[in-house]
Amino acid sequence: MASRDLLYREFGILLSSERRRKHLSQAQFGARVGLSRTSVTNIECGRQPIQLHQLYLFASVLKSDLSKLLPKEPITHDGLAPARSLDESQVLYIEQAKKMIAREIAGDQGGSHVRQNRKQG
Repeated sequence: MASRDLLYREFGILLSSERRRKHLSQAQFGARVGLSRTSVTNIECGRQPIQLHQLYLFASVLKSDLSKLLPKEPITHDGLAPARSLDESQVLYIEQAKKMIAREIAGDQGGSHVRQNRKQG
């Protein structure tokens, strides 16, 4: 089960990275794929699995090659990723991605209210 969680977390990191590269907020991306911003947040954090058709929709909306969204970790026939240690650059990448997602979540949760208040004020 741990490898499945890792698979979805890595997918979420890749999705978040590609979405940001295309300059889309979570809310904008969610509107284009028919999901709430909260669902996009949960997918990017690895808490919400996706269906196969969604993978193709995400790539299409992002105008991105499907392979950019797919985790690189191979999965064996029993559903488990082979055991391997991460090198220093991989650990750094994962830590940076976690921080980036945390900032995005904090920004998206508070940012929309700030923008609305600025427009009203």
